[in-house]
Amino acid sequence: MSFAPIFVIPAQAGIQYNQPMRINKYIASCTGYSRRKAEELVLAGRIKIAPFSACPALTNSARVIPAHQRSGKHPAGIQPTAQLVTNLATEVNPLDKVYFDDKLIMPKSLVYYALNKPVGYTTTTSDPHAEKLITELVPSDPPVFPVGRLDKDTSGLIFLTNDGDFAQKMTHPRYEKEKEYAVETDKPLSKESLNKLRRGIKLNDGMTAPAEIRPLAKGRTLGKHSRHSDASFCHSREGGNPAHKNNLYSITIHEGKNRQIRRMIEAIGAEVVSLKRIRIGDFKLGNLEEGECKKFDSTSF
Repeated sequence: MSFAPIFVIPAQAGIQYNQPMRINKYIASCTGYSRRKAEELVLAGRIKIAPFSACPALTNSARVIPAHQRSGKHPAGIQPTAQLVTNLATEVNPLDKVYFDDKLIMPKSLVYYALNKPVGYTTTTSDPHAEKLITELVPSDPPVFPVGRLDKDTSGLIFLTNDGDFAQKMTHPRYEKEKEYAVETDKPLSKESLNKLRRGIKLNDGMTAPAEIRPLAKGRTLGKHSRHSDASFCHSREGGNPAHKNNLYSITIHEGKNRQIRRMIEAIGAEVVSLKRIRIGDFKLGNLEEGECKKFDSTSF
């Protein structure tokens, strides 16, 4: 027996959609999880649908999405058991409620922030050992999470959002989003070293893809108010070292290996003095001040 996909029409909180919504997308819109993660929550039996009149405890609700009933072609990865066919409609009534771990989940406004992360902030939403979290630099309502990461000693552009789909689009390798960094090294890089970076570097976790690298204008440093050739503004925790003024490069990659730029530079016999991300895709850091965030519209991506 085959079953029609389950959809949700989220009409709570005055939010209306022009067409039915797949259950995994609905969950993503409520929680910030990606759609794939939402499917995993459904499969784990953590998502429940109850009639509007049902009590929050859901003790007598028959409208429970069964766990471990997977169908690869099903949009939410779920196929109802025969026993629940009569209780699981093709479309969930707009007055029905969807619960995650017995807590009502409702669509929320999606927000997107671009942040100029300072050195010294940890890229996470919680860490008992971190002195400063980047979430302290953005509004707390609604809660958001960082898209990708920048290590504690790296500054520059990072996105924060509560949109799991957007985060997936920005970080999944198949989308190959370019990330450009301004890198200050402890010594000039030879032509041979630059060519190695352009061909790809062998690291302990595999080869890197070829990087784009070019020297930035001589005489520029990573001082607080200096600008390089594409007008993105850079800053070093050291305040810019005049001894390294000719050791400034633009490196563009589309991967996300841990501390990748630093390890690439180490592999060619140099060290990173300062590292700042200045672009993600077509989005440039520009004149965004250090520690400052601004909202943006995700439709440009």
